[in-house]
Amino acid sequence: MVTGYRNVRGALKVSGTPLDPVYVVVEGISIISFNKIGTVLAIAPSVKTTVVSQIYTAGTIENVPLVSVSATNYSKWYFMINGSDVDIRRSGPSLNVDYNYTGAPFALTPGDLVEIKVEHFNAGTIDADATIYGYA
Repeated sequence: MVTGYRNVRGALKVSGTPLDPVYVVVEGISIISFNKIGTVLAIAPSVKTTVVSQIYTAGTIENVPLVSVSATNYSKWYFMINGSDVDIRRSGPSLNVDYNYTGAPFALTPGDLVEIKVEHFNAGTIDADATIYGYA
């Protein structure tokens, strides 16, 4: 329940301790410092194929704020963590798809596996590209 609003000007004075239930200090945004690109050629129809994957690496990728994918025809894209679907998207009418979690990135824990997979249902084969962006 909100009991009132406060107009804040200038620097905020932080009080409390990290043990307080609403203690929050926001210091700014994190800069993307990691990206891994993957490409797969001649993907057969109805085959869920890994385009790029990355395991949690301390100091390199601990958070995933953005993923970009593209293929040469309409496709179904899977963003997966540890073998479980986290987000599924379809391309069309554009062949490019962005997963944008910059407002609330996925925080990884040691051993987590991030995968980007693609599947299509077109006649013939397609080529696909994907990039995982991250920061520590």
